[in-house]
Amino acid sequence: MSETDSNVEDLYLESYAFTTAAAIVGSVDRKIFVLLRDGRNLFGVLRTFDQFANLVLQDTIERIYLGSEGSDDLSKPERFGEAYRGVFMVRGENVVMMGEVDIDHEDEHLEVLSQIPFEVAEKELKSIHKQKMKFEKAKTKKLLSKGLINDFAKSDLY
Repeated sequence: MSETDSNVEDLYLESYAFTTAAAIVGSVDRKIFVLLRDGRNLFGVLRTFDQFANLVLQDTIERIYLGSEGSDDLSKPERFGEAYRGVFMVRGENVVMMGEVDIDHEDEHLEVLSQIPFEVAEKELKSIHKQKMKFEKAKTKKLLSKGLINDFAKSDLY
């Protein structure tokens, strides 16, 4: 076997560590989770993407996770609401995080949560976001008075 033959293996896509939108290529036609800058959680089948990481999802479900009633702590969800969204296009700049979903275990965590109507969950989440915006606005004012800046954008609610 020549030295050239041993280098042929290095030409396959799987052997490269992509740091661009090309890293998504292995997730096409698989179920993925996408966290958006506005805090929405999307679950769907990735059908295609482009060089800007714009995504097209099929059979998309939007899911909202909430803490216990009256709590704005979203780190320990106790309730959830979900709505079918169908085909969904996501602009790449709005993606915070994405990853493949293990379809054998994707719903296990929902068994310990209570499902509520999506409209109720959406209304409660908007209230939580409104409180967060108010808090961040006050924080920004306080920091500005000391000559500092707050790196919070109102579209970043994840």
